[in-house]
Amino acid sequence: MVEVHLSGAFPRSEKLVAATRAVERGKAKQSDVEAILREDNSSLAGLQKEATLDAAVDGQLNWHDLFRPFSDLFTGIQPGSLTRWFDNNTFYRAPVVSGKVSFKGGKVESFFRQDAFPRTSRKKAILPGPFTFATLAENNTGSSTSDLIDEVSHALRDLIKSLQASRYEIFQFNEPCLSAQRNDDDFKTAQNGFETCAKGLSGTSVLQTYFGDASKAAEKLLNYPVDSIGVDFYATSLDSFANVDFNKGLGCGCIDGRNSLLEEPNEIKKFVLKAREDLEPKSIFVSPNCDLDFLPQPVAEKKVRLLGQVKGLI
Repeated sequence: MVEVHLSGAFPRSEKLVAATRAVERGKAKQSDVEAILREDNSSLAGLQKEATLDAAVDGQLNWHDLFRPFSDLFTGIQPGSLTRWFDNNTFYRAPVVSGKVSFKGGKVESFFRQDAFPRTSRKKAILPGPFTFATLAENNTGSSTSDLIDEVSHALRDLIKSLQASRYEIFQFNEPCLSAQRNDDDFKTAQNGFETCAKGLSGTSVLQTYFGDASKAAEKLLNYPVDSIGVDFYATSLDSFANVDFNKGLGCGCIDGRNSLLEEPNEIKKFVLKAREDLEPKSIFVSPNCDLDFLPQPVAEKKVRLLGQVKGLI
């Protein structure tokens, strides 16, 4: 069976963007933003249901970037300066670490909007991976990167326990920094982090790579205690896995989240079937290769429906 689901943030509506900016200028109330957010979350939930996706995400519609919510969810972190998000024309505020990182508790429902979905929905949470979090952070504590990864990993584990209580079943850790060329110490330190935050989860864990050639790191990442590895197949050639024993599930990122051109469903079907035949993964799901919020919302909606079309063909 081939599943389909989203792999990250969904673009915000013009109405939500306008309301958020109005609040920043003191011309609207936060309650106005919240009302639009509930409406947009509900619309996205309906779109995913219509497209028969196998797991639902909330689209991170009130996340300004992958790290910003953790200034509220974790201790010891404040948002820092604007920094370019890899080679994209988007920016994030690098987390500034000034004290011990731990899970605060509370406020989880503000950023993981499980209220948008029926209780019977199979829910997927998108999280920063511990290595990418620590690598892109400004660490002002004097502790080592490995110590910071350990603290972030424990905090993520505690957050996940809270999400499990809200019936989340899939936990995706975004690790674009592990797609880059790394030394053995980096991979070992990252693996230690996953031993803390992902090992033994009662649910499905996904280590999501993107923006780089995952095949260079594949043999290392396949030793991590996760159920699936997500691969950006617009940055990674399928042939580059020819000599890799792919002993986990595969997240087949073959819908391009950075290009408005719509893929042909039958071509995606052919690619997915070839990936399944060549790699023989334990399981497979089809998804965008990265967040869809690089695209205009109408295009992103078409890509969601495209996932449903691909599912119907396989």
